[in-house]
Formats: sequence, structure tokens, C-alpha cells
Amino acid sequence: MTRILVAAGLGAVVYYIWGMLAWMALPLHTPTVGGLPDETAVTSLLKEQDLKTGVYTAPMWETEADMGDPESAFSQNHLAGPIYSIYYHREGMVPMGPKVLLMGFVIDFVAALLVAMLLSCAASGCCQSYGYRVGFVVGMGIFTALIGHVSYWNWMNFPLDYTIAFVIDNVVGWTLAGLVIAAIVKPATCQPKPAADEAAG
Repeated sequence: MTRILVAAGLGAVVYYIWGMLAWMALPLHTPTVGGLPDETAVTSLLKEQDLKTGVYTAPMWETEADMGDPESAFSQNHLAGPIYSIYYHREGMVPMGPKVLLMGFVIDFVAALLVAMLLSCAASGCCQSYGYRVGFVVGMGIFTALIGHVSYWNWMNFPLDYTIAFVIDNVVGWTLAGLVIAAIVKPATCQPKPAADEAAG
């Protein structure tokens, strides 16, 4: 277990440092995130809407039937564009405060710990039983939820209820998939080595 914790700690440090470099030192994300030409006007308009913290998307359907109806206003607006989503955080906060930085490392550590445990299971051949194989797939689902949805909740201020819903979606989905995958993907049957006298004969 000590080896797993050390691996997780070092892995988290490496991933955390890489994340800082990718966002702050390298031009990796700079071309992908831009400011608005008139941020003040857009912000004023959003405040006038008196929105609660949440996720908003446009165009938005009124009923589920609108999504499959090419004549609906939703379909027509979707074809015409623009299409956009707003991740709205009503309350202000300190940018990149100590709490955000610490939580970012905690998320990376938990993700690295999970990866180290899964790798240990695979490398030692412990994933022989059906339950372990299901657990391996579930672990992958939790890992992707951590480095994806939970990280965006921390770094990009995605709403908590939105994040929780996607985490549940992710984990339950991969749990169900794992039940099927683990029933099909089984350890290969090892053929016994021939005895020395049989091999000589």
C-alpha cells in the first residue's frame, strides 16, 4: 500500500505541475479560450435576467418532441445558429485562490491514487474474479469523472448540481457497462507446461 501511496503522490505532483504549465506557461489553451468583445454589455444583460447559478443553453427545446421535429422552432434555430452554453456562477470569488489550488491538487491526488490502485490490480493479476474486473471498469469511470467533471467544477466554477449529475451519470453508466464487459473479458486460460520427460520424448 505504501508503494501505491508514493506512486499516487508523485503522479499527482507531476500531473499538477503539468496542468499549471499547460494553462499558464505554454500556449496550449490560450487559443481556445477568448474574451468577449463587449464583456460589460453581456454581463449587464445576464444580470438583468436575474439568473441563478447554473448551466444555460441556447437554443433550448420546449418539449422533447421538439428535438426530433425538423419543423420545430428549436430545430430551425439550431440549424441557423448560434449555439451556445453559459456556465453561470452568480456569486463572485477570488481568482485562483488557495482553496481552488489546494482542491485542484486533492482531485489530482485522488485520481492518481485510483490509477495506481487499478494498475496494481492489473499488474499483479488480481483482476481474475468477476467482481474485481467490474471494479476495474467502475474505477475507470470514477477516474474520468474526477479529471473531467470534478476538475471543471473546481477550476472553471461549473455549478455543483450540474457536476454531481454528470458524475453520477458517468459512474453509473460505467458500472452498468462494467457488468457486461467483465462478463465477456476474462483472464486467458494458461496452458500447463509439459513435463520435462514429456518434452524430452
